[in-house]
Amino acid sequence: MEALTGATIAVIAVLGLAYSFGVGRGLVNRYEVARAALGEASAQLEALQLVPRTDPTMAFGYVSPPTPFRYEGAALGTSSWQVLAYDEPNVPGTQNLKRVVVTVIWTRNAQSDSVSLERLWQP
Repeated sequence: MEALTGATIAVIAVLGLAYSFGVGRGLVNRYEVARAALGEASAQLEALQLVPRTDPTMAFGYVSPPTPFRYEGAALGTSSWQVLAYDEPNVPGTQNLKRVVVTVIWTRNAQSDSVSLERLWQP
């Protein structure tokens, strides 16, 4: 009887440990994709700094068409950006800054997630 109880407890412990490792690996994979999406958003924002401020795509209200977000050869989601007007209260005028927002949205293992970066620029 003691051996059967000990074996049952050992099996429960091994199953719990295996479950913990599986959940941990899933979290590591999720944050791996999130770091890649953050890198994508950061690279897009840096590339937008090279676009001349007089370009039509840098006008207030512009929303870019979505482009695929790829990670390890698979398209997991989309990346897009938009230019919004921003009113700095301490500066005269109503639209004195441009707020550029880059958003990357992806789905992996039936979980949707997103990351956004924004930066204020002078028009």
